[in-house]
Amino acid sequence: MRKRHYHPGARFDLIYADETPFGSAVSGRCDREIRQRASRVAEHRRDHGMAATVRGSRELLGALFDADGALGALYEKPGVLREACLYPDPKRVRPVGLSVSGPDGRVVEQVQLDPGVMGDLAGWIGGFVAGEPAPRTPKVADLYAALDRLTLVDEAPPERLAPADGDLLFIGHAAARVGRRDAALIDPFLFPRSERYPSTYQPLTPVDLMPVAAIFITHSHPDHYDPASLLGFGADAPIHVPAVARESLLAIDMAARLRELGFRAVKPISPGDRVELGATRVDVLPFYGEQPTVGPRLHPEARNQGATYLMRDGGGHTFYFAVDSGRDADGDVRDLALDLRQRHGAPDVLLGGHRGFGLYPIHYLFSSVSRYLLFVPPALWAARQAIMNDAHELIDTAEIAGARLTIPYAAGGAPWHWEMGLGPRLDGHGHDNPFVDPPPEGVVAAARQRSASPEGPIASSTTSAIVLRPGEALSLAAGGDYAISAGASQKWPF
Repeated sequence: MRKRHYHPGARFDLIYADETPFGSAVSGRCDREIRQRASRVAEHRRDHGMAATVRGSRELLGALFDADGALGALYEKPGVLREACLYPDPKRVRPVGLSVSGPDGRVVEQVQLDPGVMGDLAGWIGGFVAGEPAPRTPKVADLYAALDRLTLVDEAPPERLAPADGDLLFIGHAAARVGRRDAALIDPFLFPRSERYPSTYQPLTPVDLMPVAAIFITHSHPDHYDPASLLGFGADAPIHVPAVARESLLAIDMAARLRELGFRAVKPISPGDRVELGATRVDVLPFYGEQPTVGPRLHPEARNQGATYLMRDGGGHTFYFAVDSGRDADGDVRDLALDLRQRHGAPDVLLGGHRGFGLYPIHYLFSSVSRYLLFVPPALWAARQAIMNDAHELIDTAEIAGARLTIPYAAGGAPWHWEMGLGPRLDGHGHDNPFVDPPPEGVVAAARQRSASPEGPIASSTTSAIVLRPGEALSLAAGGDYAISAGASQKWPF
């Protein structure tokens, strides 16, 4: 029986049938539905500009949320969302197929699949990556026919791109790998190889990153929880996800969703848990920030459920992944940083987002989280919400935690990110919105000028900020020294 290997230039995204009345976060239909209902705001922006739209927030949103308004229909009464909107019935959202993209990034085919195939999908796709013999099961005939025609390579496996060796491998955006053995992988958001990129700078794929001892997901936003990336690791990959008691507009029940795709080793985790992976230890900490507001919100019982992670490798080095943290009504990551230091000791490295995401609520209608607007109390419609750390707040967090190195991340970083509108362009051709997507060098500048005196700027005395490019690895040494290296196929070209 011949072995089959899928092409590293292919990507398989899930297609969901969403029969809920208002849309689910699983399919993304909820955001599309809200934007459609709020089309008059988009028209106002086209006619008058964003600044005028923000100035008119109270009037524009008041009309939308009026009992007879397009968004008012989503509420039982003012401030109370309909049950079917807040908690879409998970049984009415189900995976039904795959959208197959080729090396040029364009969708080449959408494959509808038998429900029995969807229930074993992680095994089939993982088998393609591992080069297992093609099964003869009739139910996967359509899947194999499509992949054979479009993306599969017979017998000859794809070349494995050897990533740089280090204590921390930065894969890109919020994806990283900790540990030289018993490695832990966090938030894999992976992209296909392509001739669009230089041969010496290509994305890392699942086959390049294996083996890993376990995968950890921080929260269910699609740039952190990406089933298309997870499928490549196979059905038996241990995957740890934040526990979600009830799927809502703000949080996908990732454990249930992965199990319905055939993953067999999914483990929900909560703050306070500890996971031992041989030489690697992972402590699970709370996730504050990236909620609809920094303070009071409608339906506080629902939240963007998540976790941050403190990882200790076999060499005793510690890395804290603060991801998209900030502050909300339940807590502040800077207070968490002090608790982390007191309970676990100062980490060697802190990685965190620095986008700030300081937007007025009406901006949500033009973002990937349009549903956040539904949770903003009317009194805050004209109040700016900075729901993630900016550069100085990230350095605040690192100083309080006692981290000697700070690495800005979770903001794209490579061409395959900014092609999809994620993060700033870093190739010298400018970027669309430096206020929303500042370059990582801004964190380095913030660390060098924390304060000032008549004698000049005052830098942080406790932490140094450094920039890692996707594909680069960090190696730590005694005495505070470190080195950065890159694999032969991950050399920064800009």
